[in-house]
Amino acid sequence: MKKTCWLILALTLSTSLLAQAQTNAPAAPAQPLSQATLDKIAAMTPIFDGKTLDGWVDQENKGSAPGWIVTNGVLASTGAGRGTLYTKASYGNYRVTFLMRHLAGGHQACVLIYCRPPQNGGKALDALGGIQFQVPNGGHWDYRPTENGVKHNTGGGKEFTTVNKGNFKVDEWSQVEILVNTNGTARMAVAQPPGTKAKEILDFKDPTAGRVGAFALQMHQNKLDDEYKDIRIEENPTDDSLITTK
Repeated sequence: MKKTCWLILALTLSTSLLAQAQTNAPAAPAQPLSQATLDKIAAMTPIFDGKTLDGWVDQENKGSAPGWIVTNGVLASTGAGRGTLYTKASYGNYRVTFLMRHLAGGHQACVLIYCRPPQNGGKALDALGGIQFQVPNGGHWDYRPTENGVKHNTGGGKEFTTVNKGNFKVDEWSQVEILVNTNGTARMAVAQPPGTKAKEILDFKDPTAGRVGAFALQMHQNKLDDEYKDIRIEENPTDDSLITTK
């Protein structure tokens, strides 16, 4: 009986040590993107020239200071206050890729899709009435105004699906890909470090949200230090999949 107990104890300890060793094992190195995928990204159209805000509109709600500046090839929020930086061009079906990091501030970096810029000098909607993806780790918000008796401006419910939990280091550069369609579907994939295979983080689906609109970076509040670079767009992509996950 004693021998059996010792054998059971030894087996239990062995199993526990093996599990601990597996838990403490280093993570597998990130897989590099294929050359074909790198070529596809390189062929996309840059919408930030690395030098100026040409092609963008700074919607800093206070109107007292610029919300965004360009420094050393990087598009950076100034922390001046809540506002957006949105494209002058509007897009329907498109893929956007960019590099980003969040260096300081009490809220994650955010981008907006399906945006509605102010028309004819009118007042801008909060966050341009868009759908928010928080990058890189996948928080979200639905900023649409009440439409046809349906209230929005919430964190969203079934419209958003967390595909994989984001556990990226926000102060290190991440590569983000978002695929947007006018049918109201959007998907986001993130890789860290850039140039490696991404994983799908967040999906959105609501046919009533789909529209042609601007793409925007959101400065959620003051004292935020977010940086972006290498922002590229592919309109009407023939490959309706997240290319950075391949």
